[in-house]
Amino acid sequence: MRKTRIFTPGPTPLLPEAQLAMARPIIHHRTQEFKELFLETRRNLQQIFRTENEMLVLTSSGTGAMEAAVCNLFSSEDQTLAVVAGKFGERWVELCQAFQVPCITLLKENGDAATADEIEEALRRHPEVRGVFIQACETSTATAHDLESIGQMIRREFPNVLLIVDGITAVGCQTVETDLWGLDVVISGSQKSFALPPGLAFMSLSQRAIDKMGANASPKYYFNLMKELKNQQKGQTAYTPNVSMVVALNEVCKEFLCYGVDRIISEAATMARCTRQGLLALDFQLLSSFPANAVTAALPPEGISAAELTKKLEERFGVKVAGGQGEMKGKIIRIAHLGYFDTLDVFSILSAIELCLIEMGRKTEPGAGVRAAMLEARTNA
Repeated sequence: MRKTRIFTPGPTPLLPEAQLAMARPIIHHRTQEFKELFLETRRNLQQIFRTENEMLVLTSSGTGAMEAAVCNLFSSEDQTLAVVAGKFGERWVELCQAFQVPCITLLKENGDAATADEIEEALRRHPEVRGVFIQACETSTATAHDLESIGQMIRREFPNVLLIVDGITAVGCQTVETDLWGLDVVISGSQKSFALPPGLAFMSLSQRAIDKMGANASPKYYFNLMKELKNQQKGQTAYTPNVSMVVALNEVCKEFLCYGVDRIISEAATMARCTRQGLLALDFQLLSSFPANAVTAALPPEGISAAELTKKLEERFGVKVAGGQGEMKGKIIRIAHLGYFDTLDVFSILSAIELCLIEMGRKTEPGAGVRAAMLEARTNA
């Protein structure tokens, strides 16, 4: 009997405790029981996001929270800057275009990250900018941004500029110090490190962001964050939430805090390093110069098609990895390390890749990738 194994950076394997929580009888959301559970969940999310800022839970994908950030914070009178280091950086630009928010871009090559110095230079060239959009982890290229240096630079040099972070694949597997680094908005989603199905988005809001929202008259309805904030401070939501998912999120947050967020991040980093070493031993080429903990992106060895390898992994072993997006489609594979994974999963995926390479005619020493990964794991134990 073949087991299906999912190694995509969303959705990720589900935490068993979350599955059990979703199977409970549903409760009504306009009750004291839900109110208490929801308020506890918001407090626990604050701990995970490392913030005392307000925390909202939205029934949407992460993109819904990204849209909410754009339309609630900015209008056609506000100039913004988007760091575009891949497909999801492009999404910030597309959202600004949809809401007629002026947006200039800082473009980076696939696998490259923008530095604090580059962003500072762009902001000095464009002093009218009032908000910066960036990915903590550009999932399409498996590239991490140095949020600490970027956030601290903006707070020091441009105190009136808001920093809005897509942390959808970063929160829970990459250090994100929301308050310490001065991050005004940080977004994440249920189907990533939280090991839940898609359907919930989370976002922290600084007081600077809340003040800006209160002064912004741009049209919005479902994603009216001021309305949500007033309701969620009282343990309610403006509209019907995904009740069972919220119940499961409550369990996941407890598991996170019990296990330790730093420990979870450390284990994701170990899995990422082991995967990179294993792939390098198999003659893959890493895409990113600033690799993320959440996911590894790599170009297959010469003569091996990424699309064919991805297809063979699924057909032969029931292993699902992600491919490239945009101009990287068909050129890379992406392997996730966020959510309900452990180091043994790294050895599993590398073994499957090795066997597929051999069956595809690649001369590969059996065990080379796993050996490299094991040496990395032992060195960093």
